[in-house]
Amino acid sequence: MRNYTEDFKLYNSTQIVRSDCNSLTVINTGTATAILNGLQIAPGAQYYAPGNENEFNTTQYTLGFTGTGTEIVLVIRKIYK
Repeated sequence: MRNYTEDFKLYNSTQIVRSDCNSLTVINTGTATAILNGLQIAPGAQYYAPGNENEFNTTQYTLGFTGTGTEIVLVIRKIYK
């Protein structure tokens, strides 16, 4: 059995989001459309990058927003110890 932690972080501006984890979930909790590496995430929608056993995601995601409204996403990372 392997132990892991979950890291929860809110982002509300355009920036680079590093994964450095096994799996990554990005939930658009705002009212503006979030854009993650060109993928549009509608308000209330999410992007999930699952990881298989012994995989480690090192992707650097570019996060941005478009349209009017509140710009905020929740990023959840699963990190094995």
